[in-house]
Parts: sequence; structure tokens; C-alpha cells
Amino acid sequence: MAYEWVEHTAEVELLIEAGSEEQVFADALTAVGELLDDGMGAHDADVAYDVTLTAPDRAALLAAWMDELVYRAEVDGLLPEAVERIELADDGLSAAVRARRGEPRPFVKAVTYHRLAFEPTADGWQATVVLDV
Repeated sequence: MAYEWVEHTAEVELLIEAGSEEQVFADALTAVGELLDDGMGAHDADVAYDVTLTAPDRAALLAAWMDELVYRAEVDGLLPEAVERIELADDGLSAAVRARRGEPRPFVKAVTYHRLAFEPTADGWQATVVLDV
């Protein structure tokens, strides 16, 4: 697992390097969970929910994935902890997410398409996502 946050004025950029496409999505979930963490530790028992998304390409799918995780955190108070299952198709994904109830920090305004990328590398995959904060 390798990811890092790069700070910008009014935005943060997430860079992910992973051995597989599925791991890019798993690392994105871990990063979003860390970013939104309320610092309160476990509140309730784990909550599981399913996500099904479609998008025209992997970069747009990654943006939709992160947008869904942020939405669930803000609306339902579900802080993502792990991907239990992820299945990628040409135009979408189906996943089972494990989360915990909490009070996420209201940090992310939007997942943007600015500098959005999802590309193969010699060692696997690299992705970039910029968040408006």
C-alpha cells in the first residue's frame, strides 16, 4: 500500500501507487477514511454496505468511488474502514464496504476531475485525485 496526500491551496491531491486496479480502490478507501476520521475510535459495531457504480473509464470510476465514500460519511455518518469485496468490470464496480458509525470531519467539499488520472505503470497502477476542501 502506498499513498500520500499533497496539499494545495483549497485542495488536497491524493497520489496512489498499487500493484492492482482493485488495490487502487482499496487504498483510496483507506485514505478517505483517514482523512475524514473523527478521532473518536469505534463508536458502534461495524456497518456493512454495498456500492455499485458505473463510469466511462477507470479515472472517472475512482472519482465516483471516492465521491460515494464521502457522501456516505457526510449523510450517514459512516467512516469507511475496509473493502470487503471489490469486483471491477469494464464500466463499473461492485463492492462491499465495512465502515463504522462516527462523526466525520466536514473536510471534503467535492471530488474533482482536475488532474484526475488512473494509469498503468511498470509495477502496477498509479492514480491521482484532487479533492476540493
